[in-house]
Amino acid sequence: MNIVDSPRPPPFRLYMVGGVAAALIAAAIALVVALIATPIYRAETSVSIRPRISDLGSAEAAARLVQNYAVWVDSKAYAARLSEKQRDGLTEAAIVQNVRARGDSDRMLVIIQSEDSDAARAASTVNNLADLLVAEIAIPERVSDPVRGLEIDVIDRAPVPGSAVWPRIELALPLAAMLGFGLSSAAIWLIWPMVRLRSE
Repeated sequence: MNIVDSPRPPPFRLYMVGGVAAALIAAAIALVVALIATPIYRAETSVSIRPRISDLGSAEAAARLVQNYAVWVDSKAYAARLSEKQRDGLTEAAIVQNVRARGDSDRMLVIIQSEDSDAARAASTVNNLADLLVAEIAIPERVSDPVRGLEIDVIDRAPVPGSAVWPRIELALPLAAMLGFGLSSAAIWLIWPMVRLRSE
């Protein structure tokens, strides 16, 4: 009775050598891509819209106002209100593409975020949009009423970001290395039986 030998698995050394080589190659490729890619910077600020006297009715009205203004800030019509100088070379469509606004009803904030390849422009864009929003909301009939008035202010103006959010070399290199190691190990595991058959 003949006993068919099961194929021997690849030697551990082959996994290590192939995996390390593939990891180094993948990390080197990721480093080159990260160095030549255009960096993207993110800046963020927020506008606080709070009722002067917080009761249920005024709080609900302010929460709706926060959501409505967040939608408006994220629109092309709102971007069109910026001057040419404030746009700093961006078109209205580019501003809409770069900017994201969301309403935080719990904290009564309109949060404005911009991503741009120019760090200074990312900060100035969100600050200009926030200033414009304050100017739009802070009309006398909204702020002067001692009972139903609103307190409106920019919270923490966006500084010029010092580091890019993409590409992140400190994340790209280890991820690429792990991916290279994993793919090479899988390739060795798949190819090894065919190599063994040919050699026998």
